Amino acid sequence: IYSVNIALNEHKDDSENGFTGGGTFFEALTVGDGDYIKRPSAPGHAIIHKTTQRHAGAPTTSGVRDILVIFLTARQPEKPEIEEATWRVERAMRLTPLAKELTRDELIPCLKLAASNDPTSHALPYALGVHLSQEVDMNDPSDERWEEICQGVKSFERSIVLNPADARAHYGLGMALSERHKYAMRTRRMHLLPPPQEAAESLINSFETAIRLEIKCDEAGCSNGFNLADVYLTLSDFVLRLKNFELARTYLNQVEECIKREGNTNEDWAQSMLQQVSAMLGYINE
Repeated sequence: IYSVNIALNEHKDDSENGFTGGGTFFEALTVGDGDYIKRPSAPGHAIIHKTTQRHAGAPTTSGVRDILVIFLTARQPEKPEIEEATWRVERAMRLTPLAKELTRDELIPCLKLAASNDPTSHALPYALGVHLSQEVDMNDPSDERWEEICQGVKSFERSIVLNPADARAHYGLGMALSERHKYAMRTRRMHLLPPPQEAAESLINSFETAIRLEIKCDEAGCSNGFNLADVYLTLSDFVLRLKNFELARTYLNQVEECIKREGNTNEDWAQSMLQQVSAMLGYINE
């Protein structure tokens, strides 16, 4: 399915009476150094892209932006193998909203079925990663729970391979790696983890990539909405466990900076984080 975005009026760059801001934000373009907000070059011109490509409308800062959006479905019934692939993608699209109405035990098999129908979708392994990594019961030492946690990590990794620009997937992978590490410590499975240096590099790279991409999304007015202070706090906790005190201090300072920058210092969650920051800094300084 393709989305066609047709401009119906002029931008300020082309007319004094035009609107400012606006355009379509394409997440995939945030991995480079170019412009990640695109607009048709003039009224009557269009931008076309697959609907599955993550995108959002950038905020219009003044005036009114008028557009016409058309959705197209491409079919080639004369080629059965292509027609079958099209139906499998549509089947996956129908299963995805259905899964949201199911219990967790039913939801995960439904998402796996959807992913098997559309192995090119980055959204499905991302959703699987979220649900497999949620509700980590540290008191459940079973092999089944351990396997779910490991599958959650692999699902996020698969999503990132399919869409390296998804800040949410990098964030989810970092959180899943952190939870896997804690769970392994709690259930005496540390011997099943990658070597410490490799594990640390994977987690740090996941979170730092998530931060870098999310900053670009936020600049475009299309934030994914996850808490950067929470990311830095999780990083701090992880590297502190590895006794890397200087790197932990750097991340802890970023927690405070993020909270102050957003003006959230009086919020309950912010106060709780700042208390944790203070306790960790106290441990480092001992």
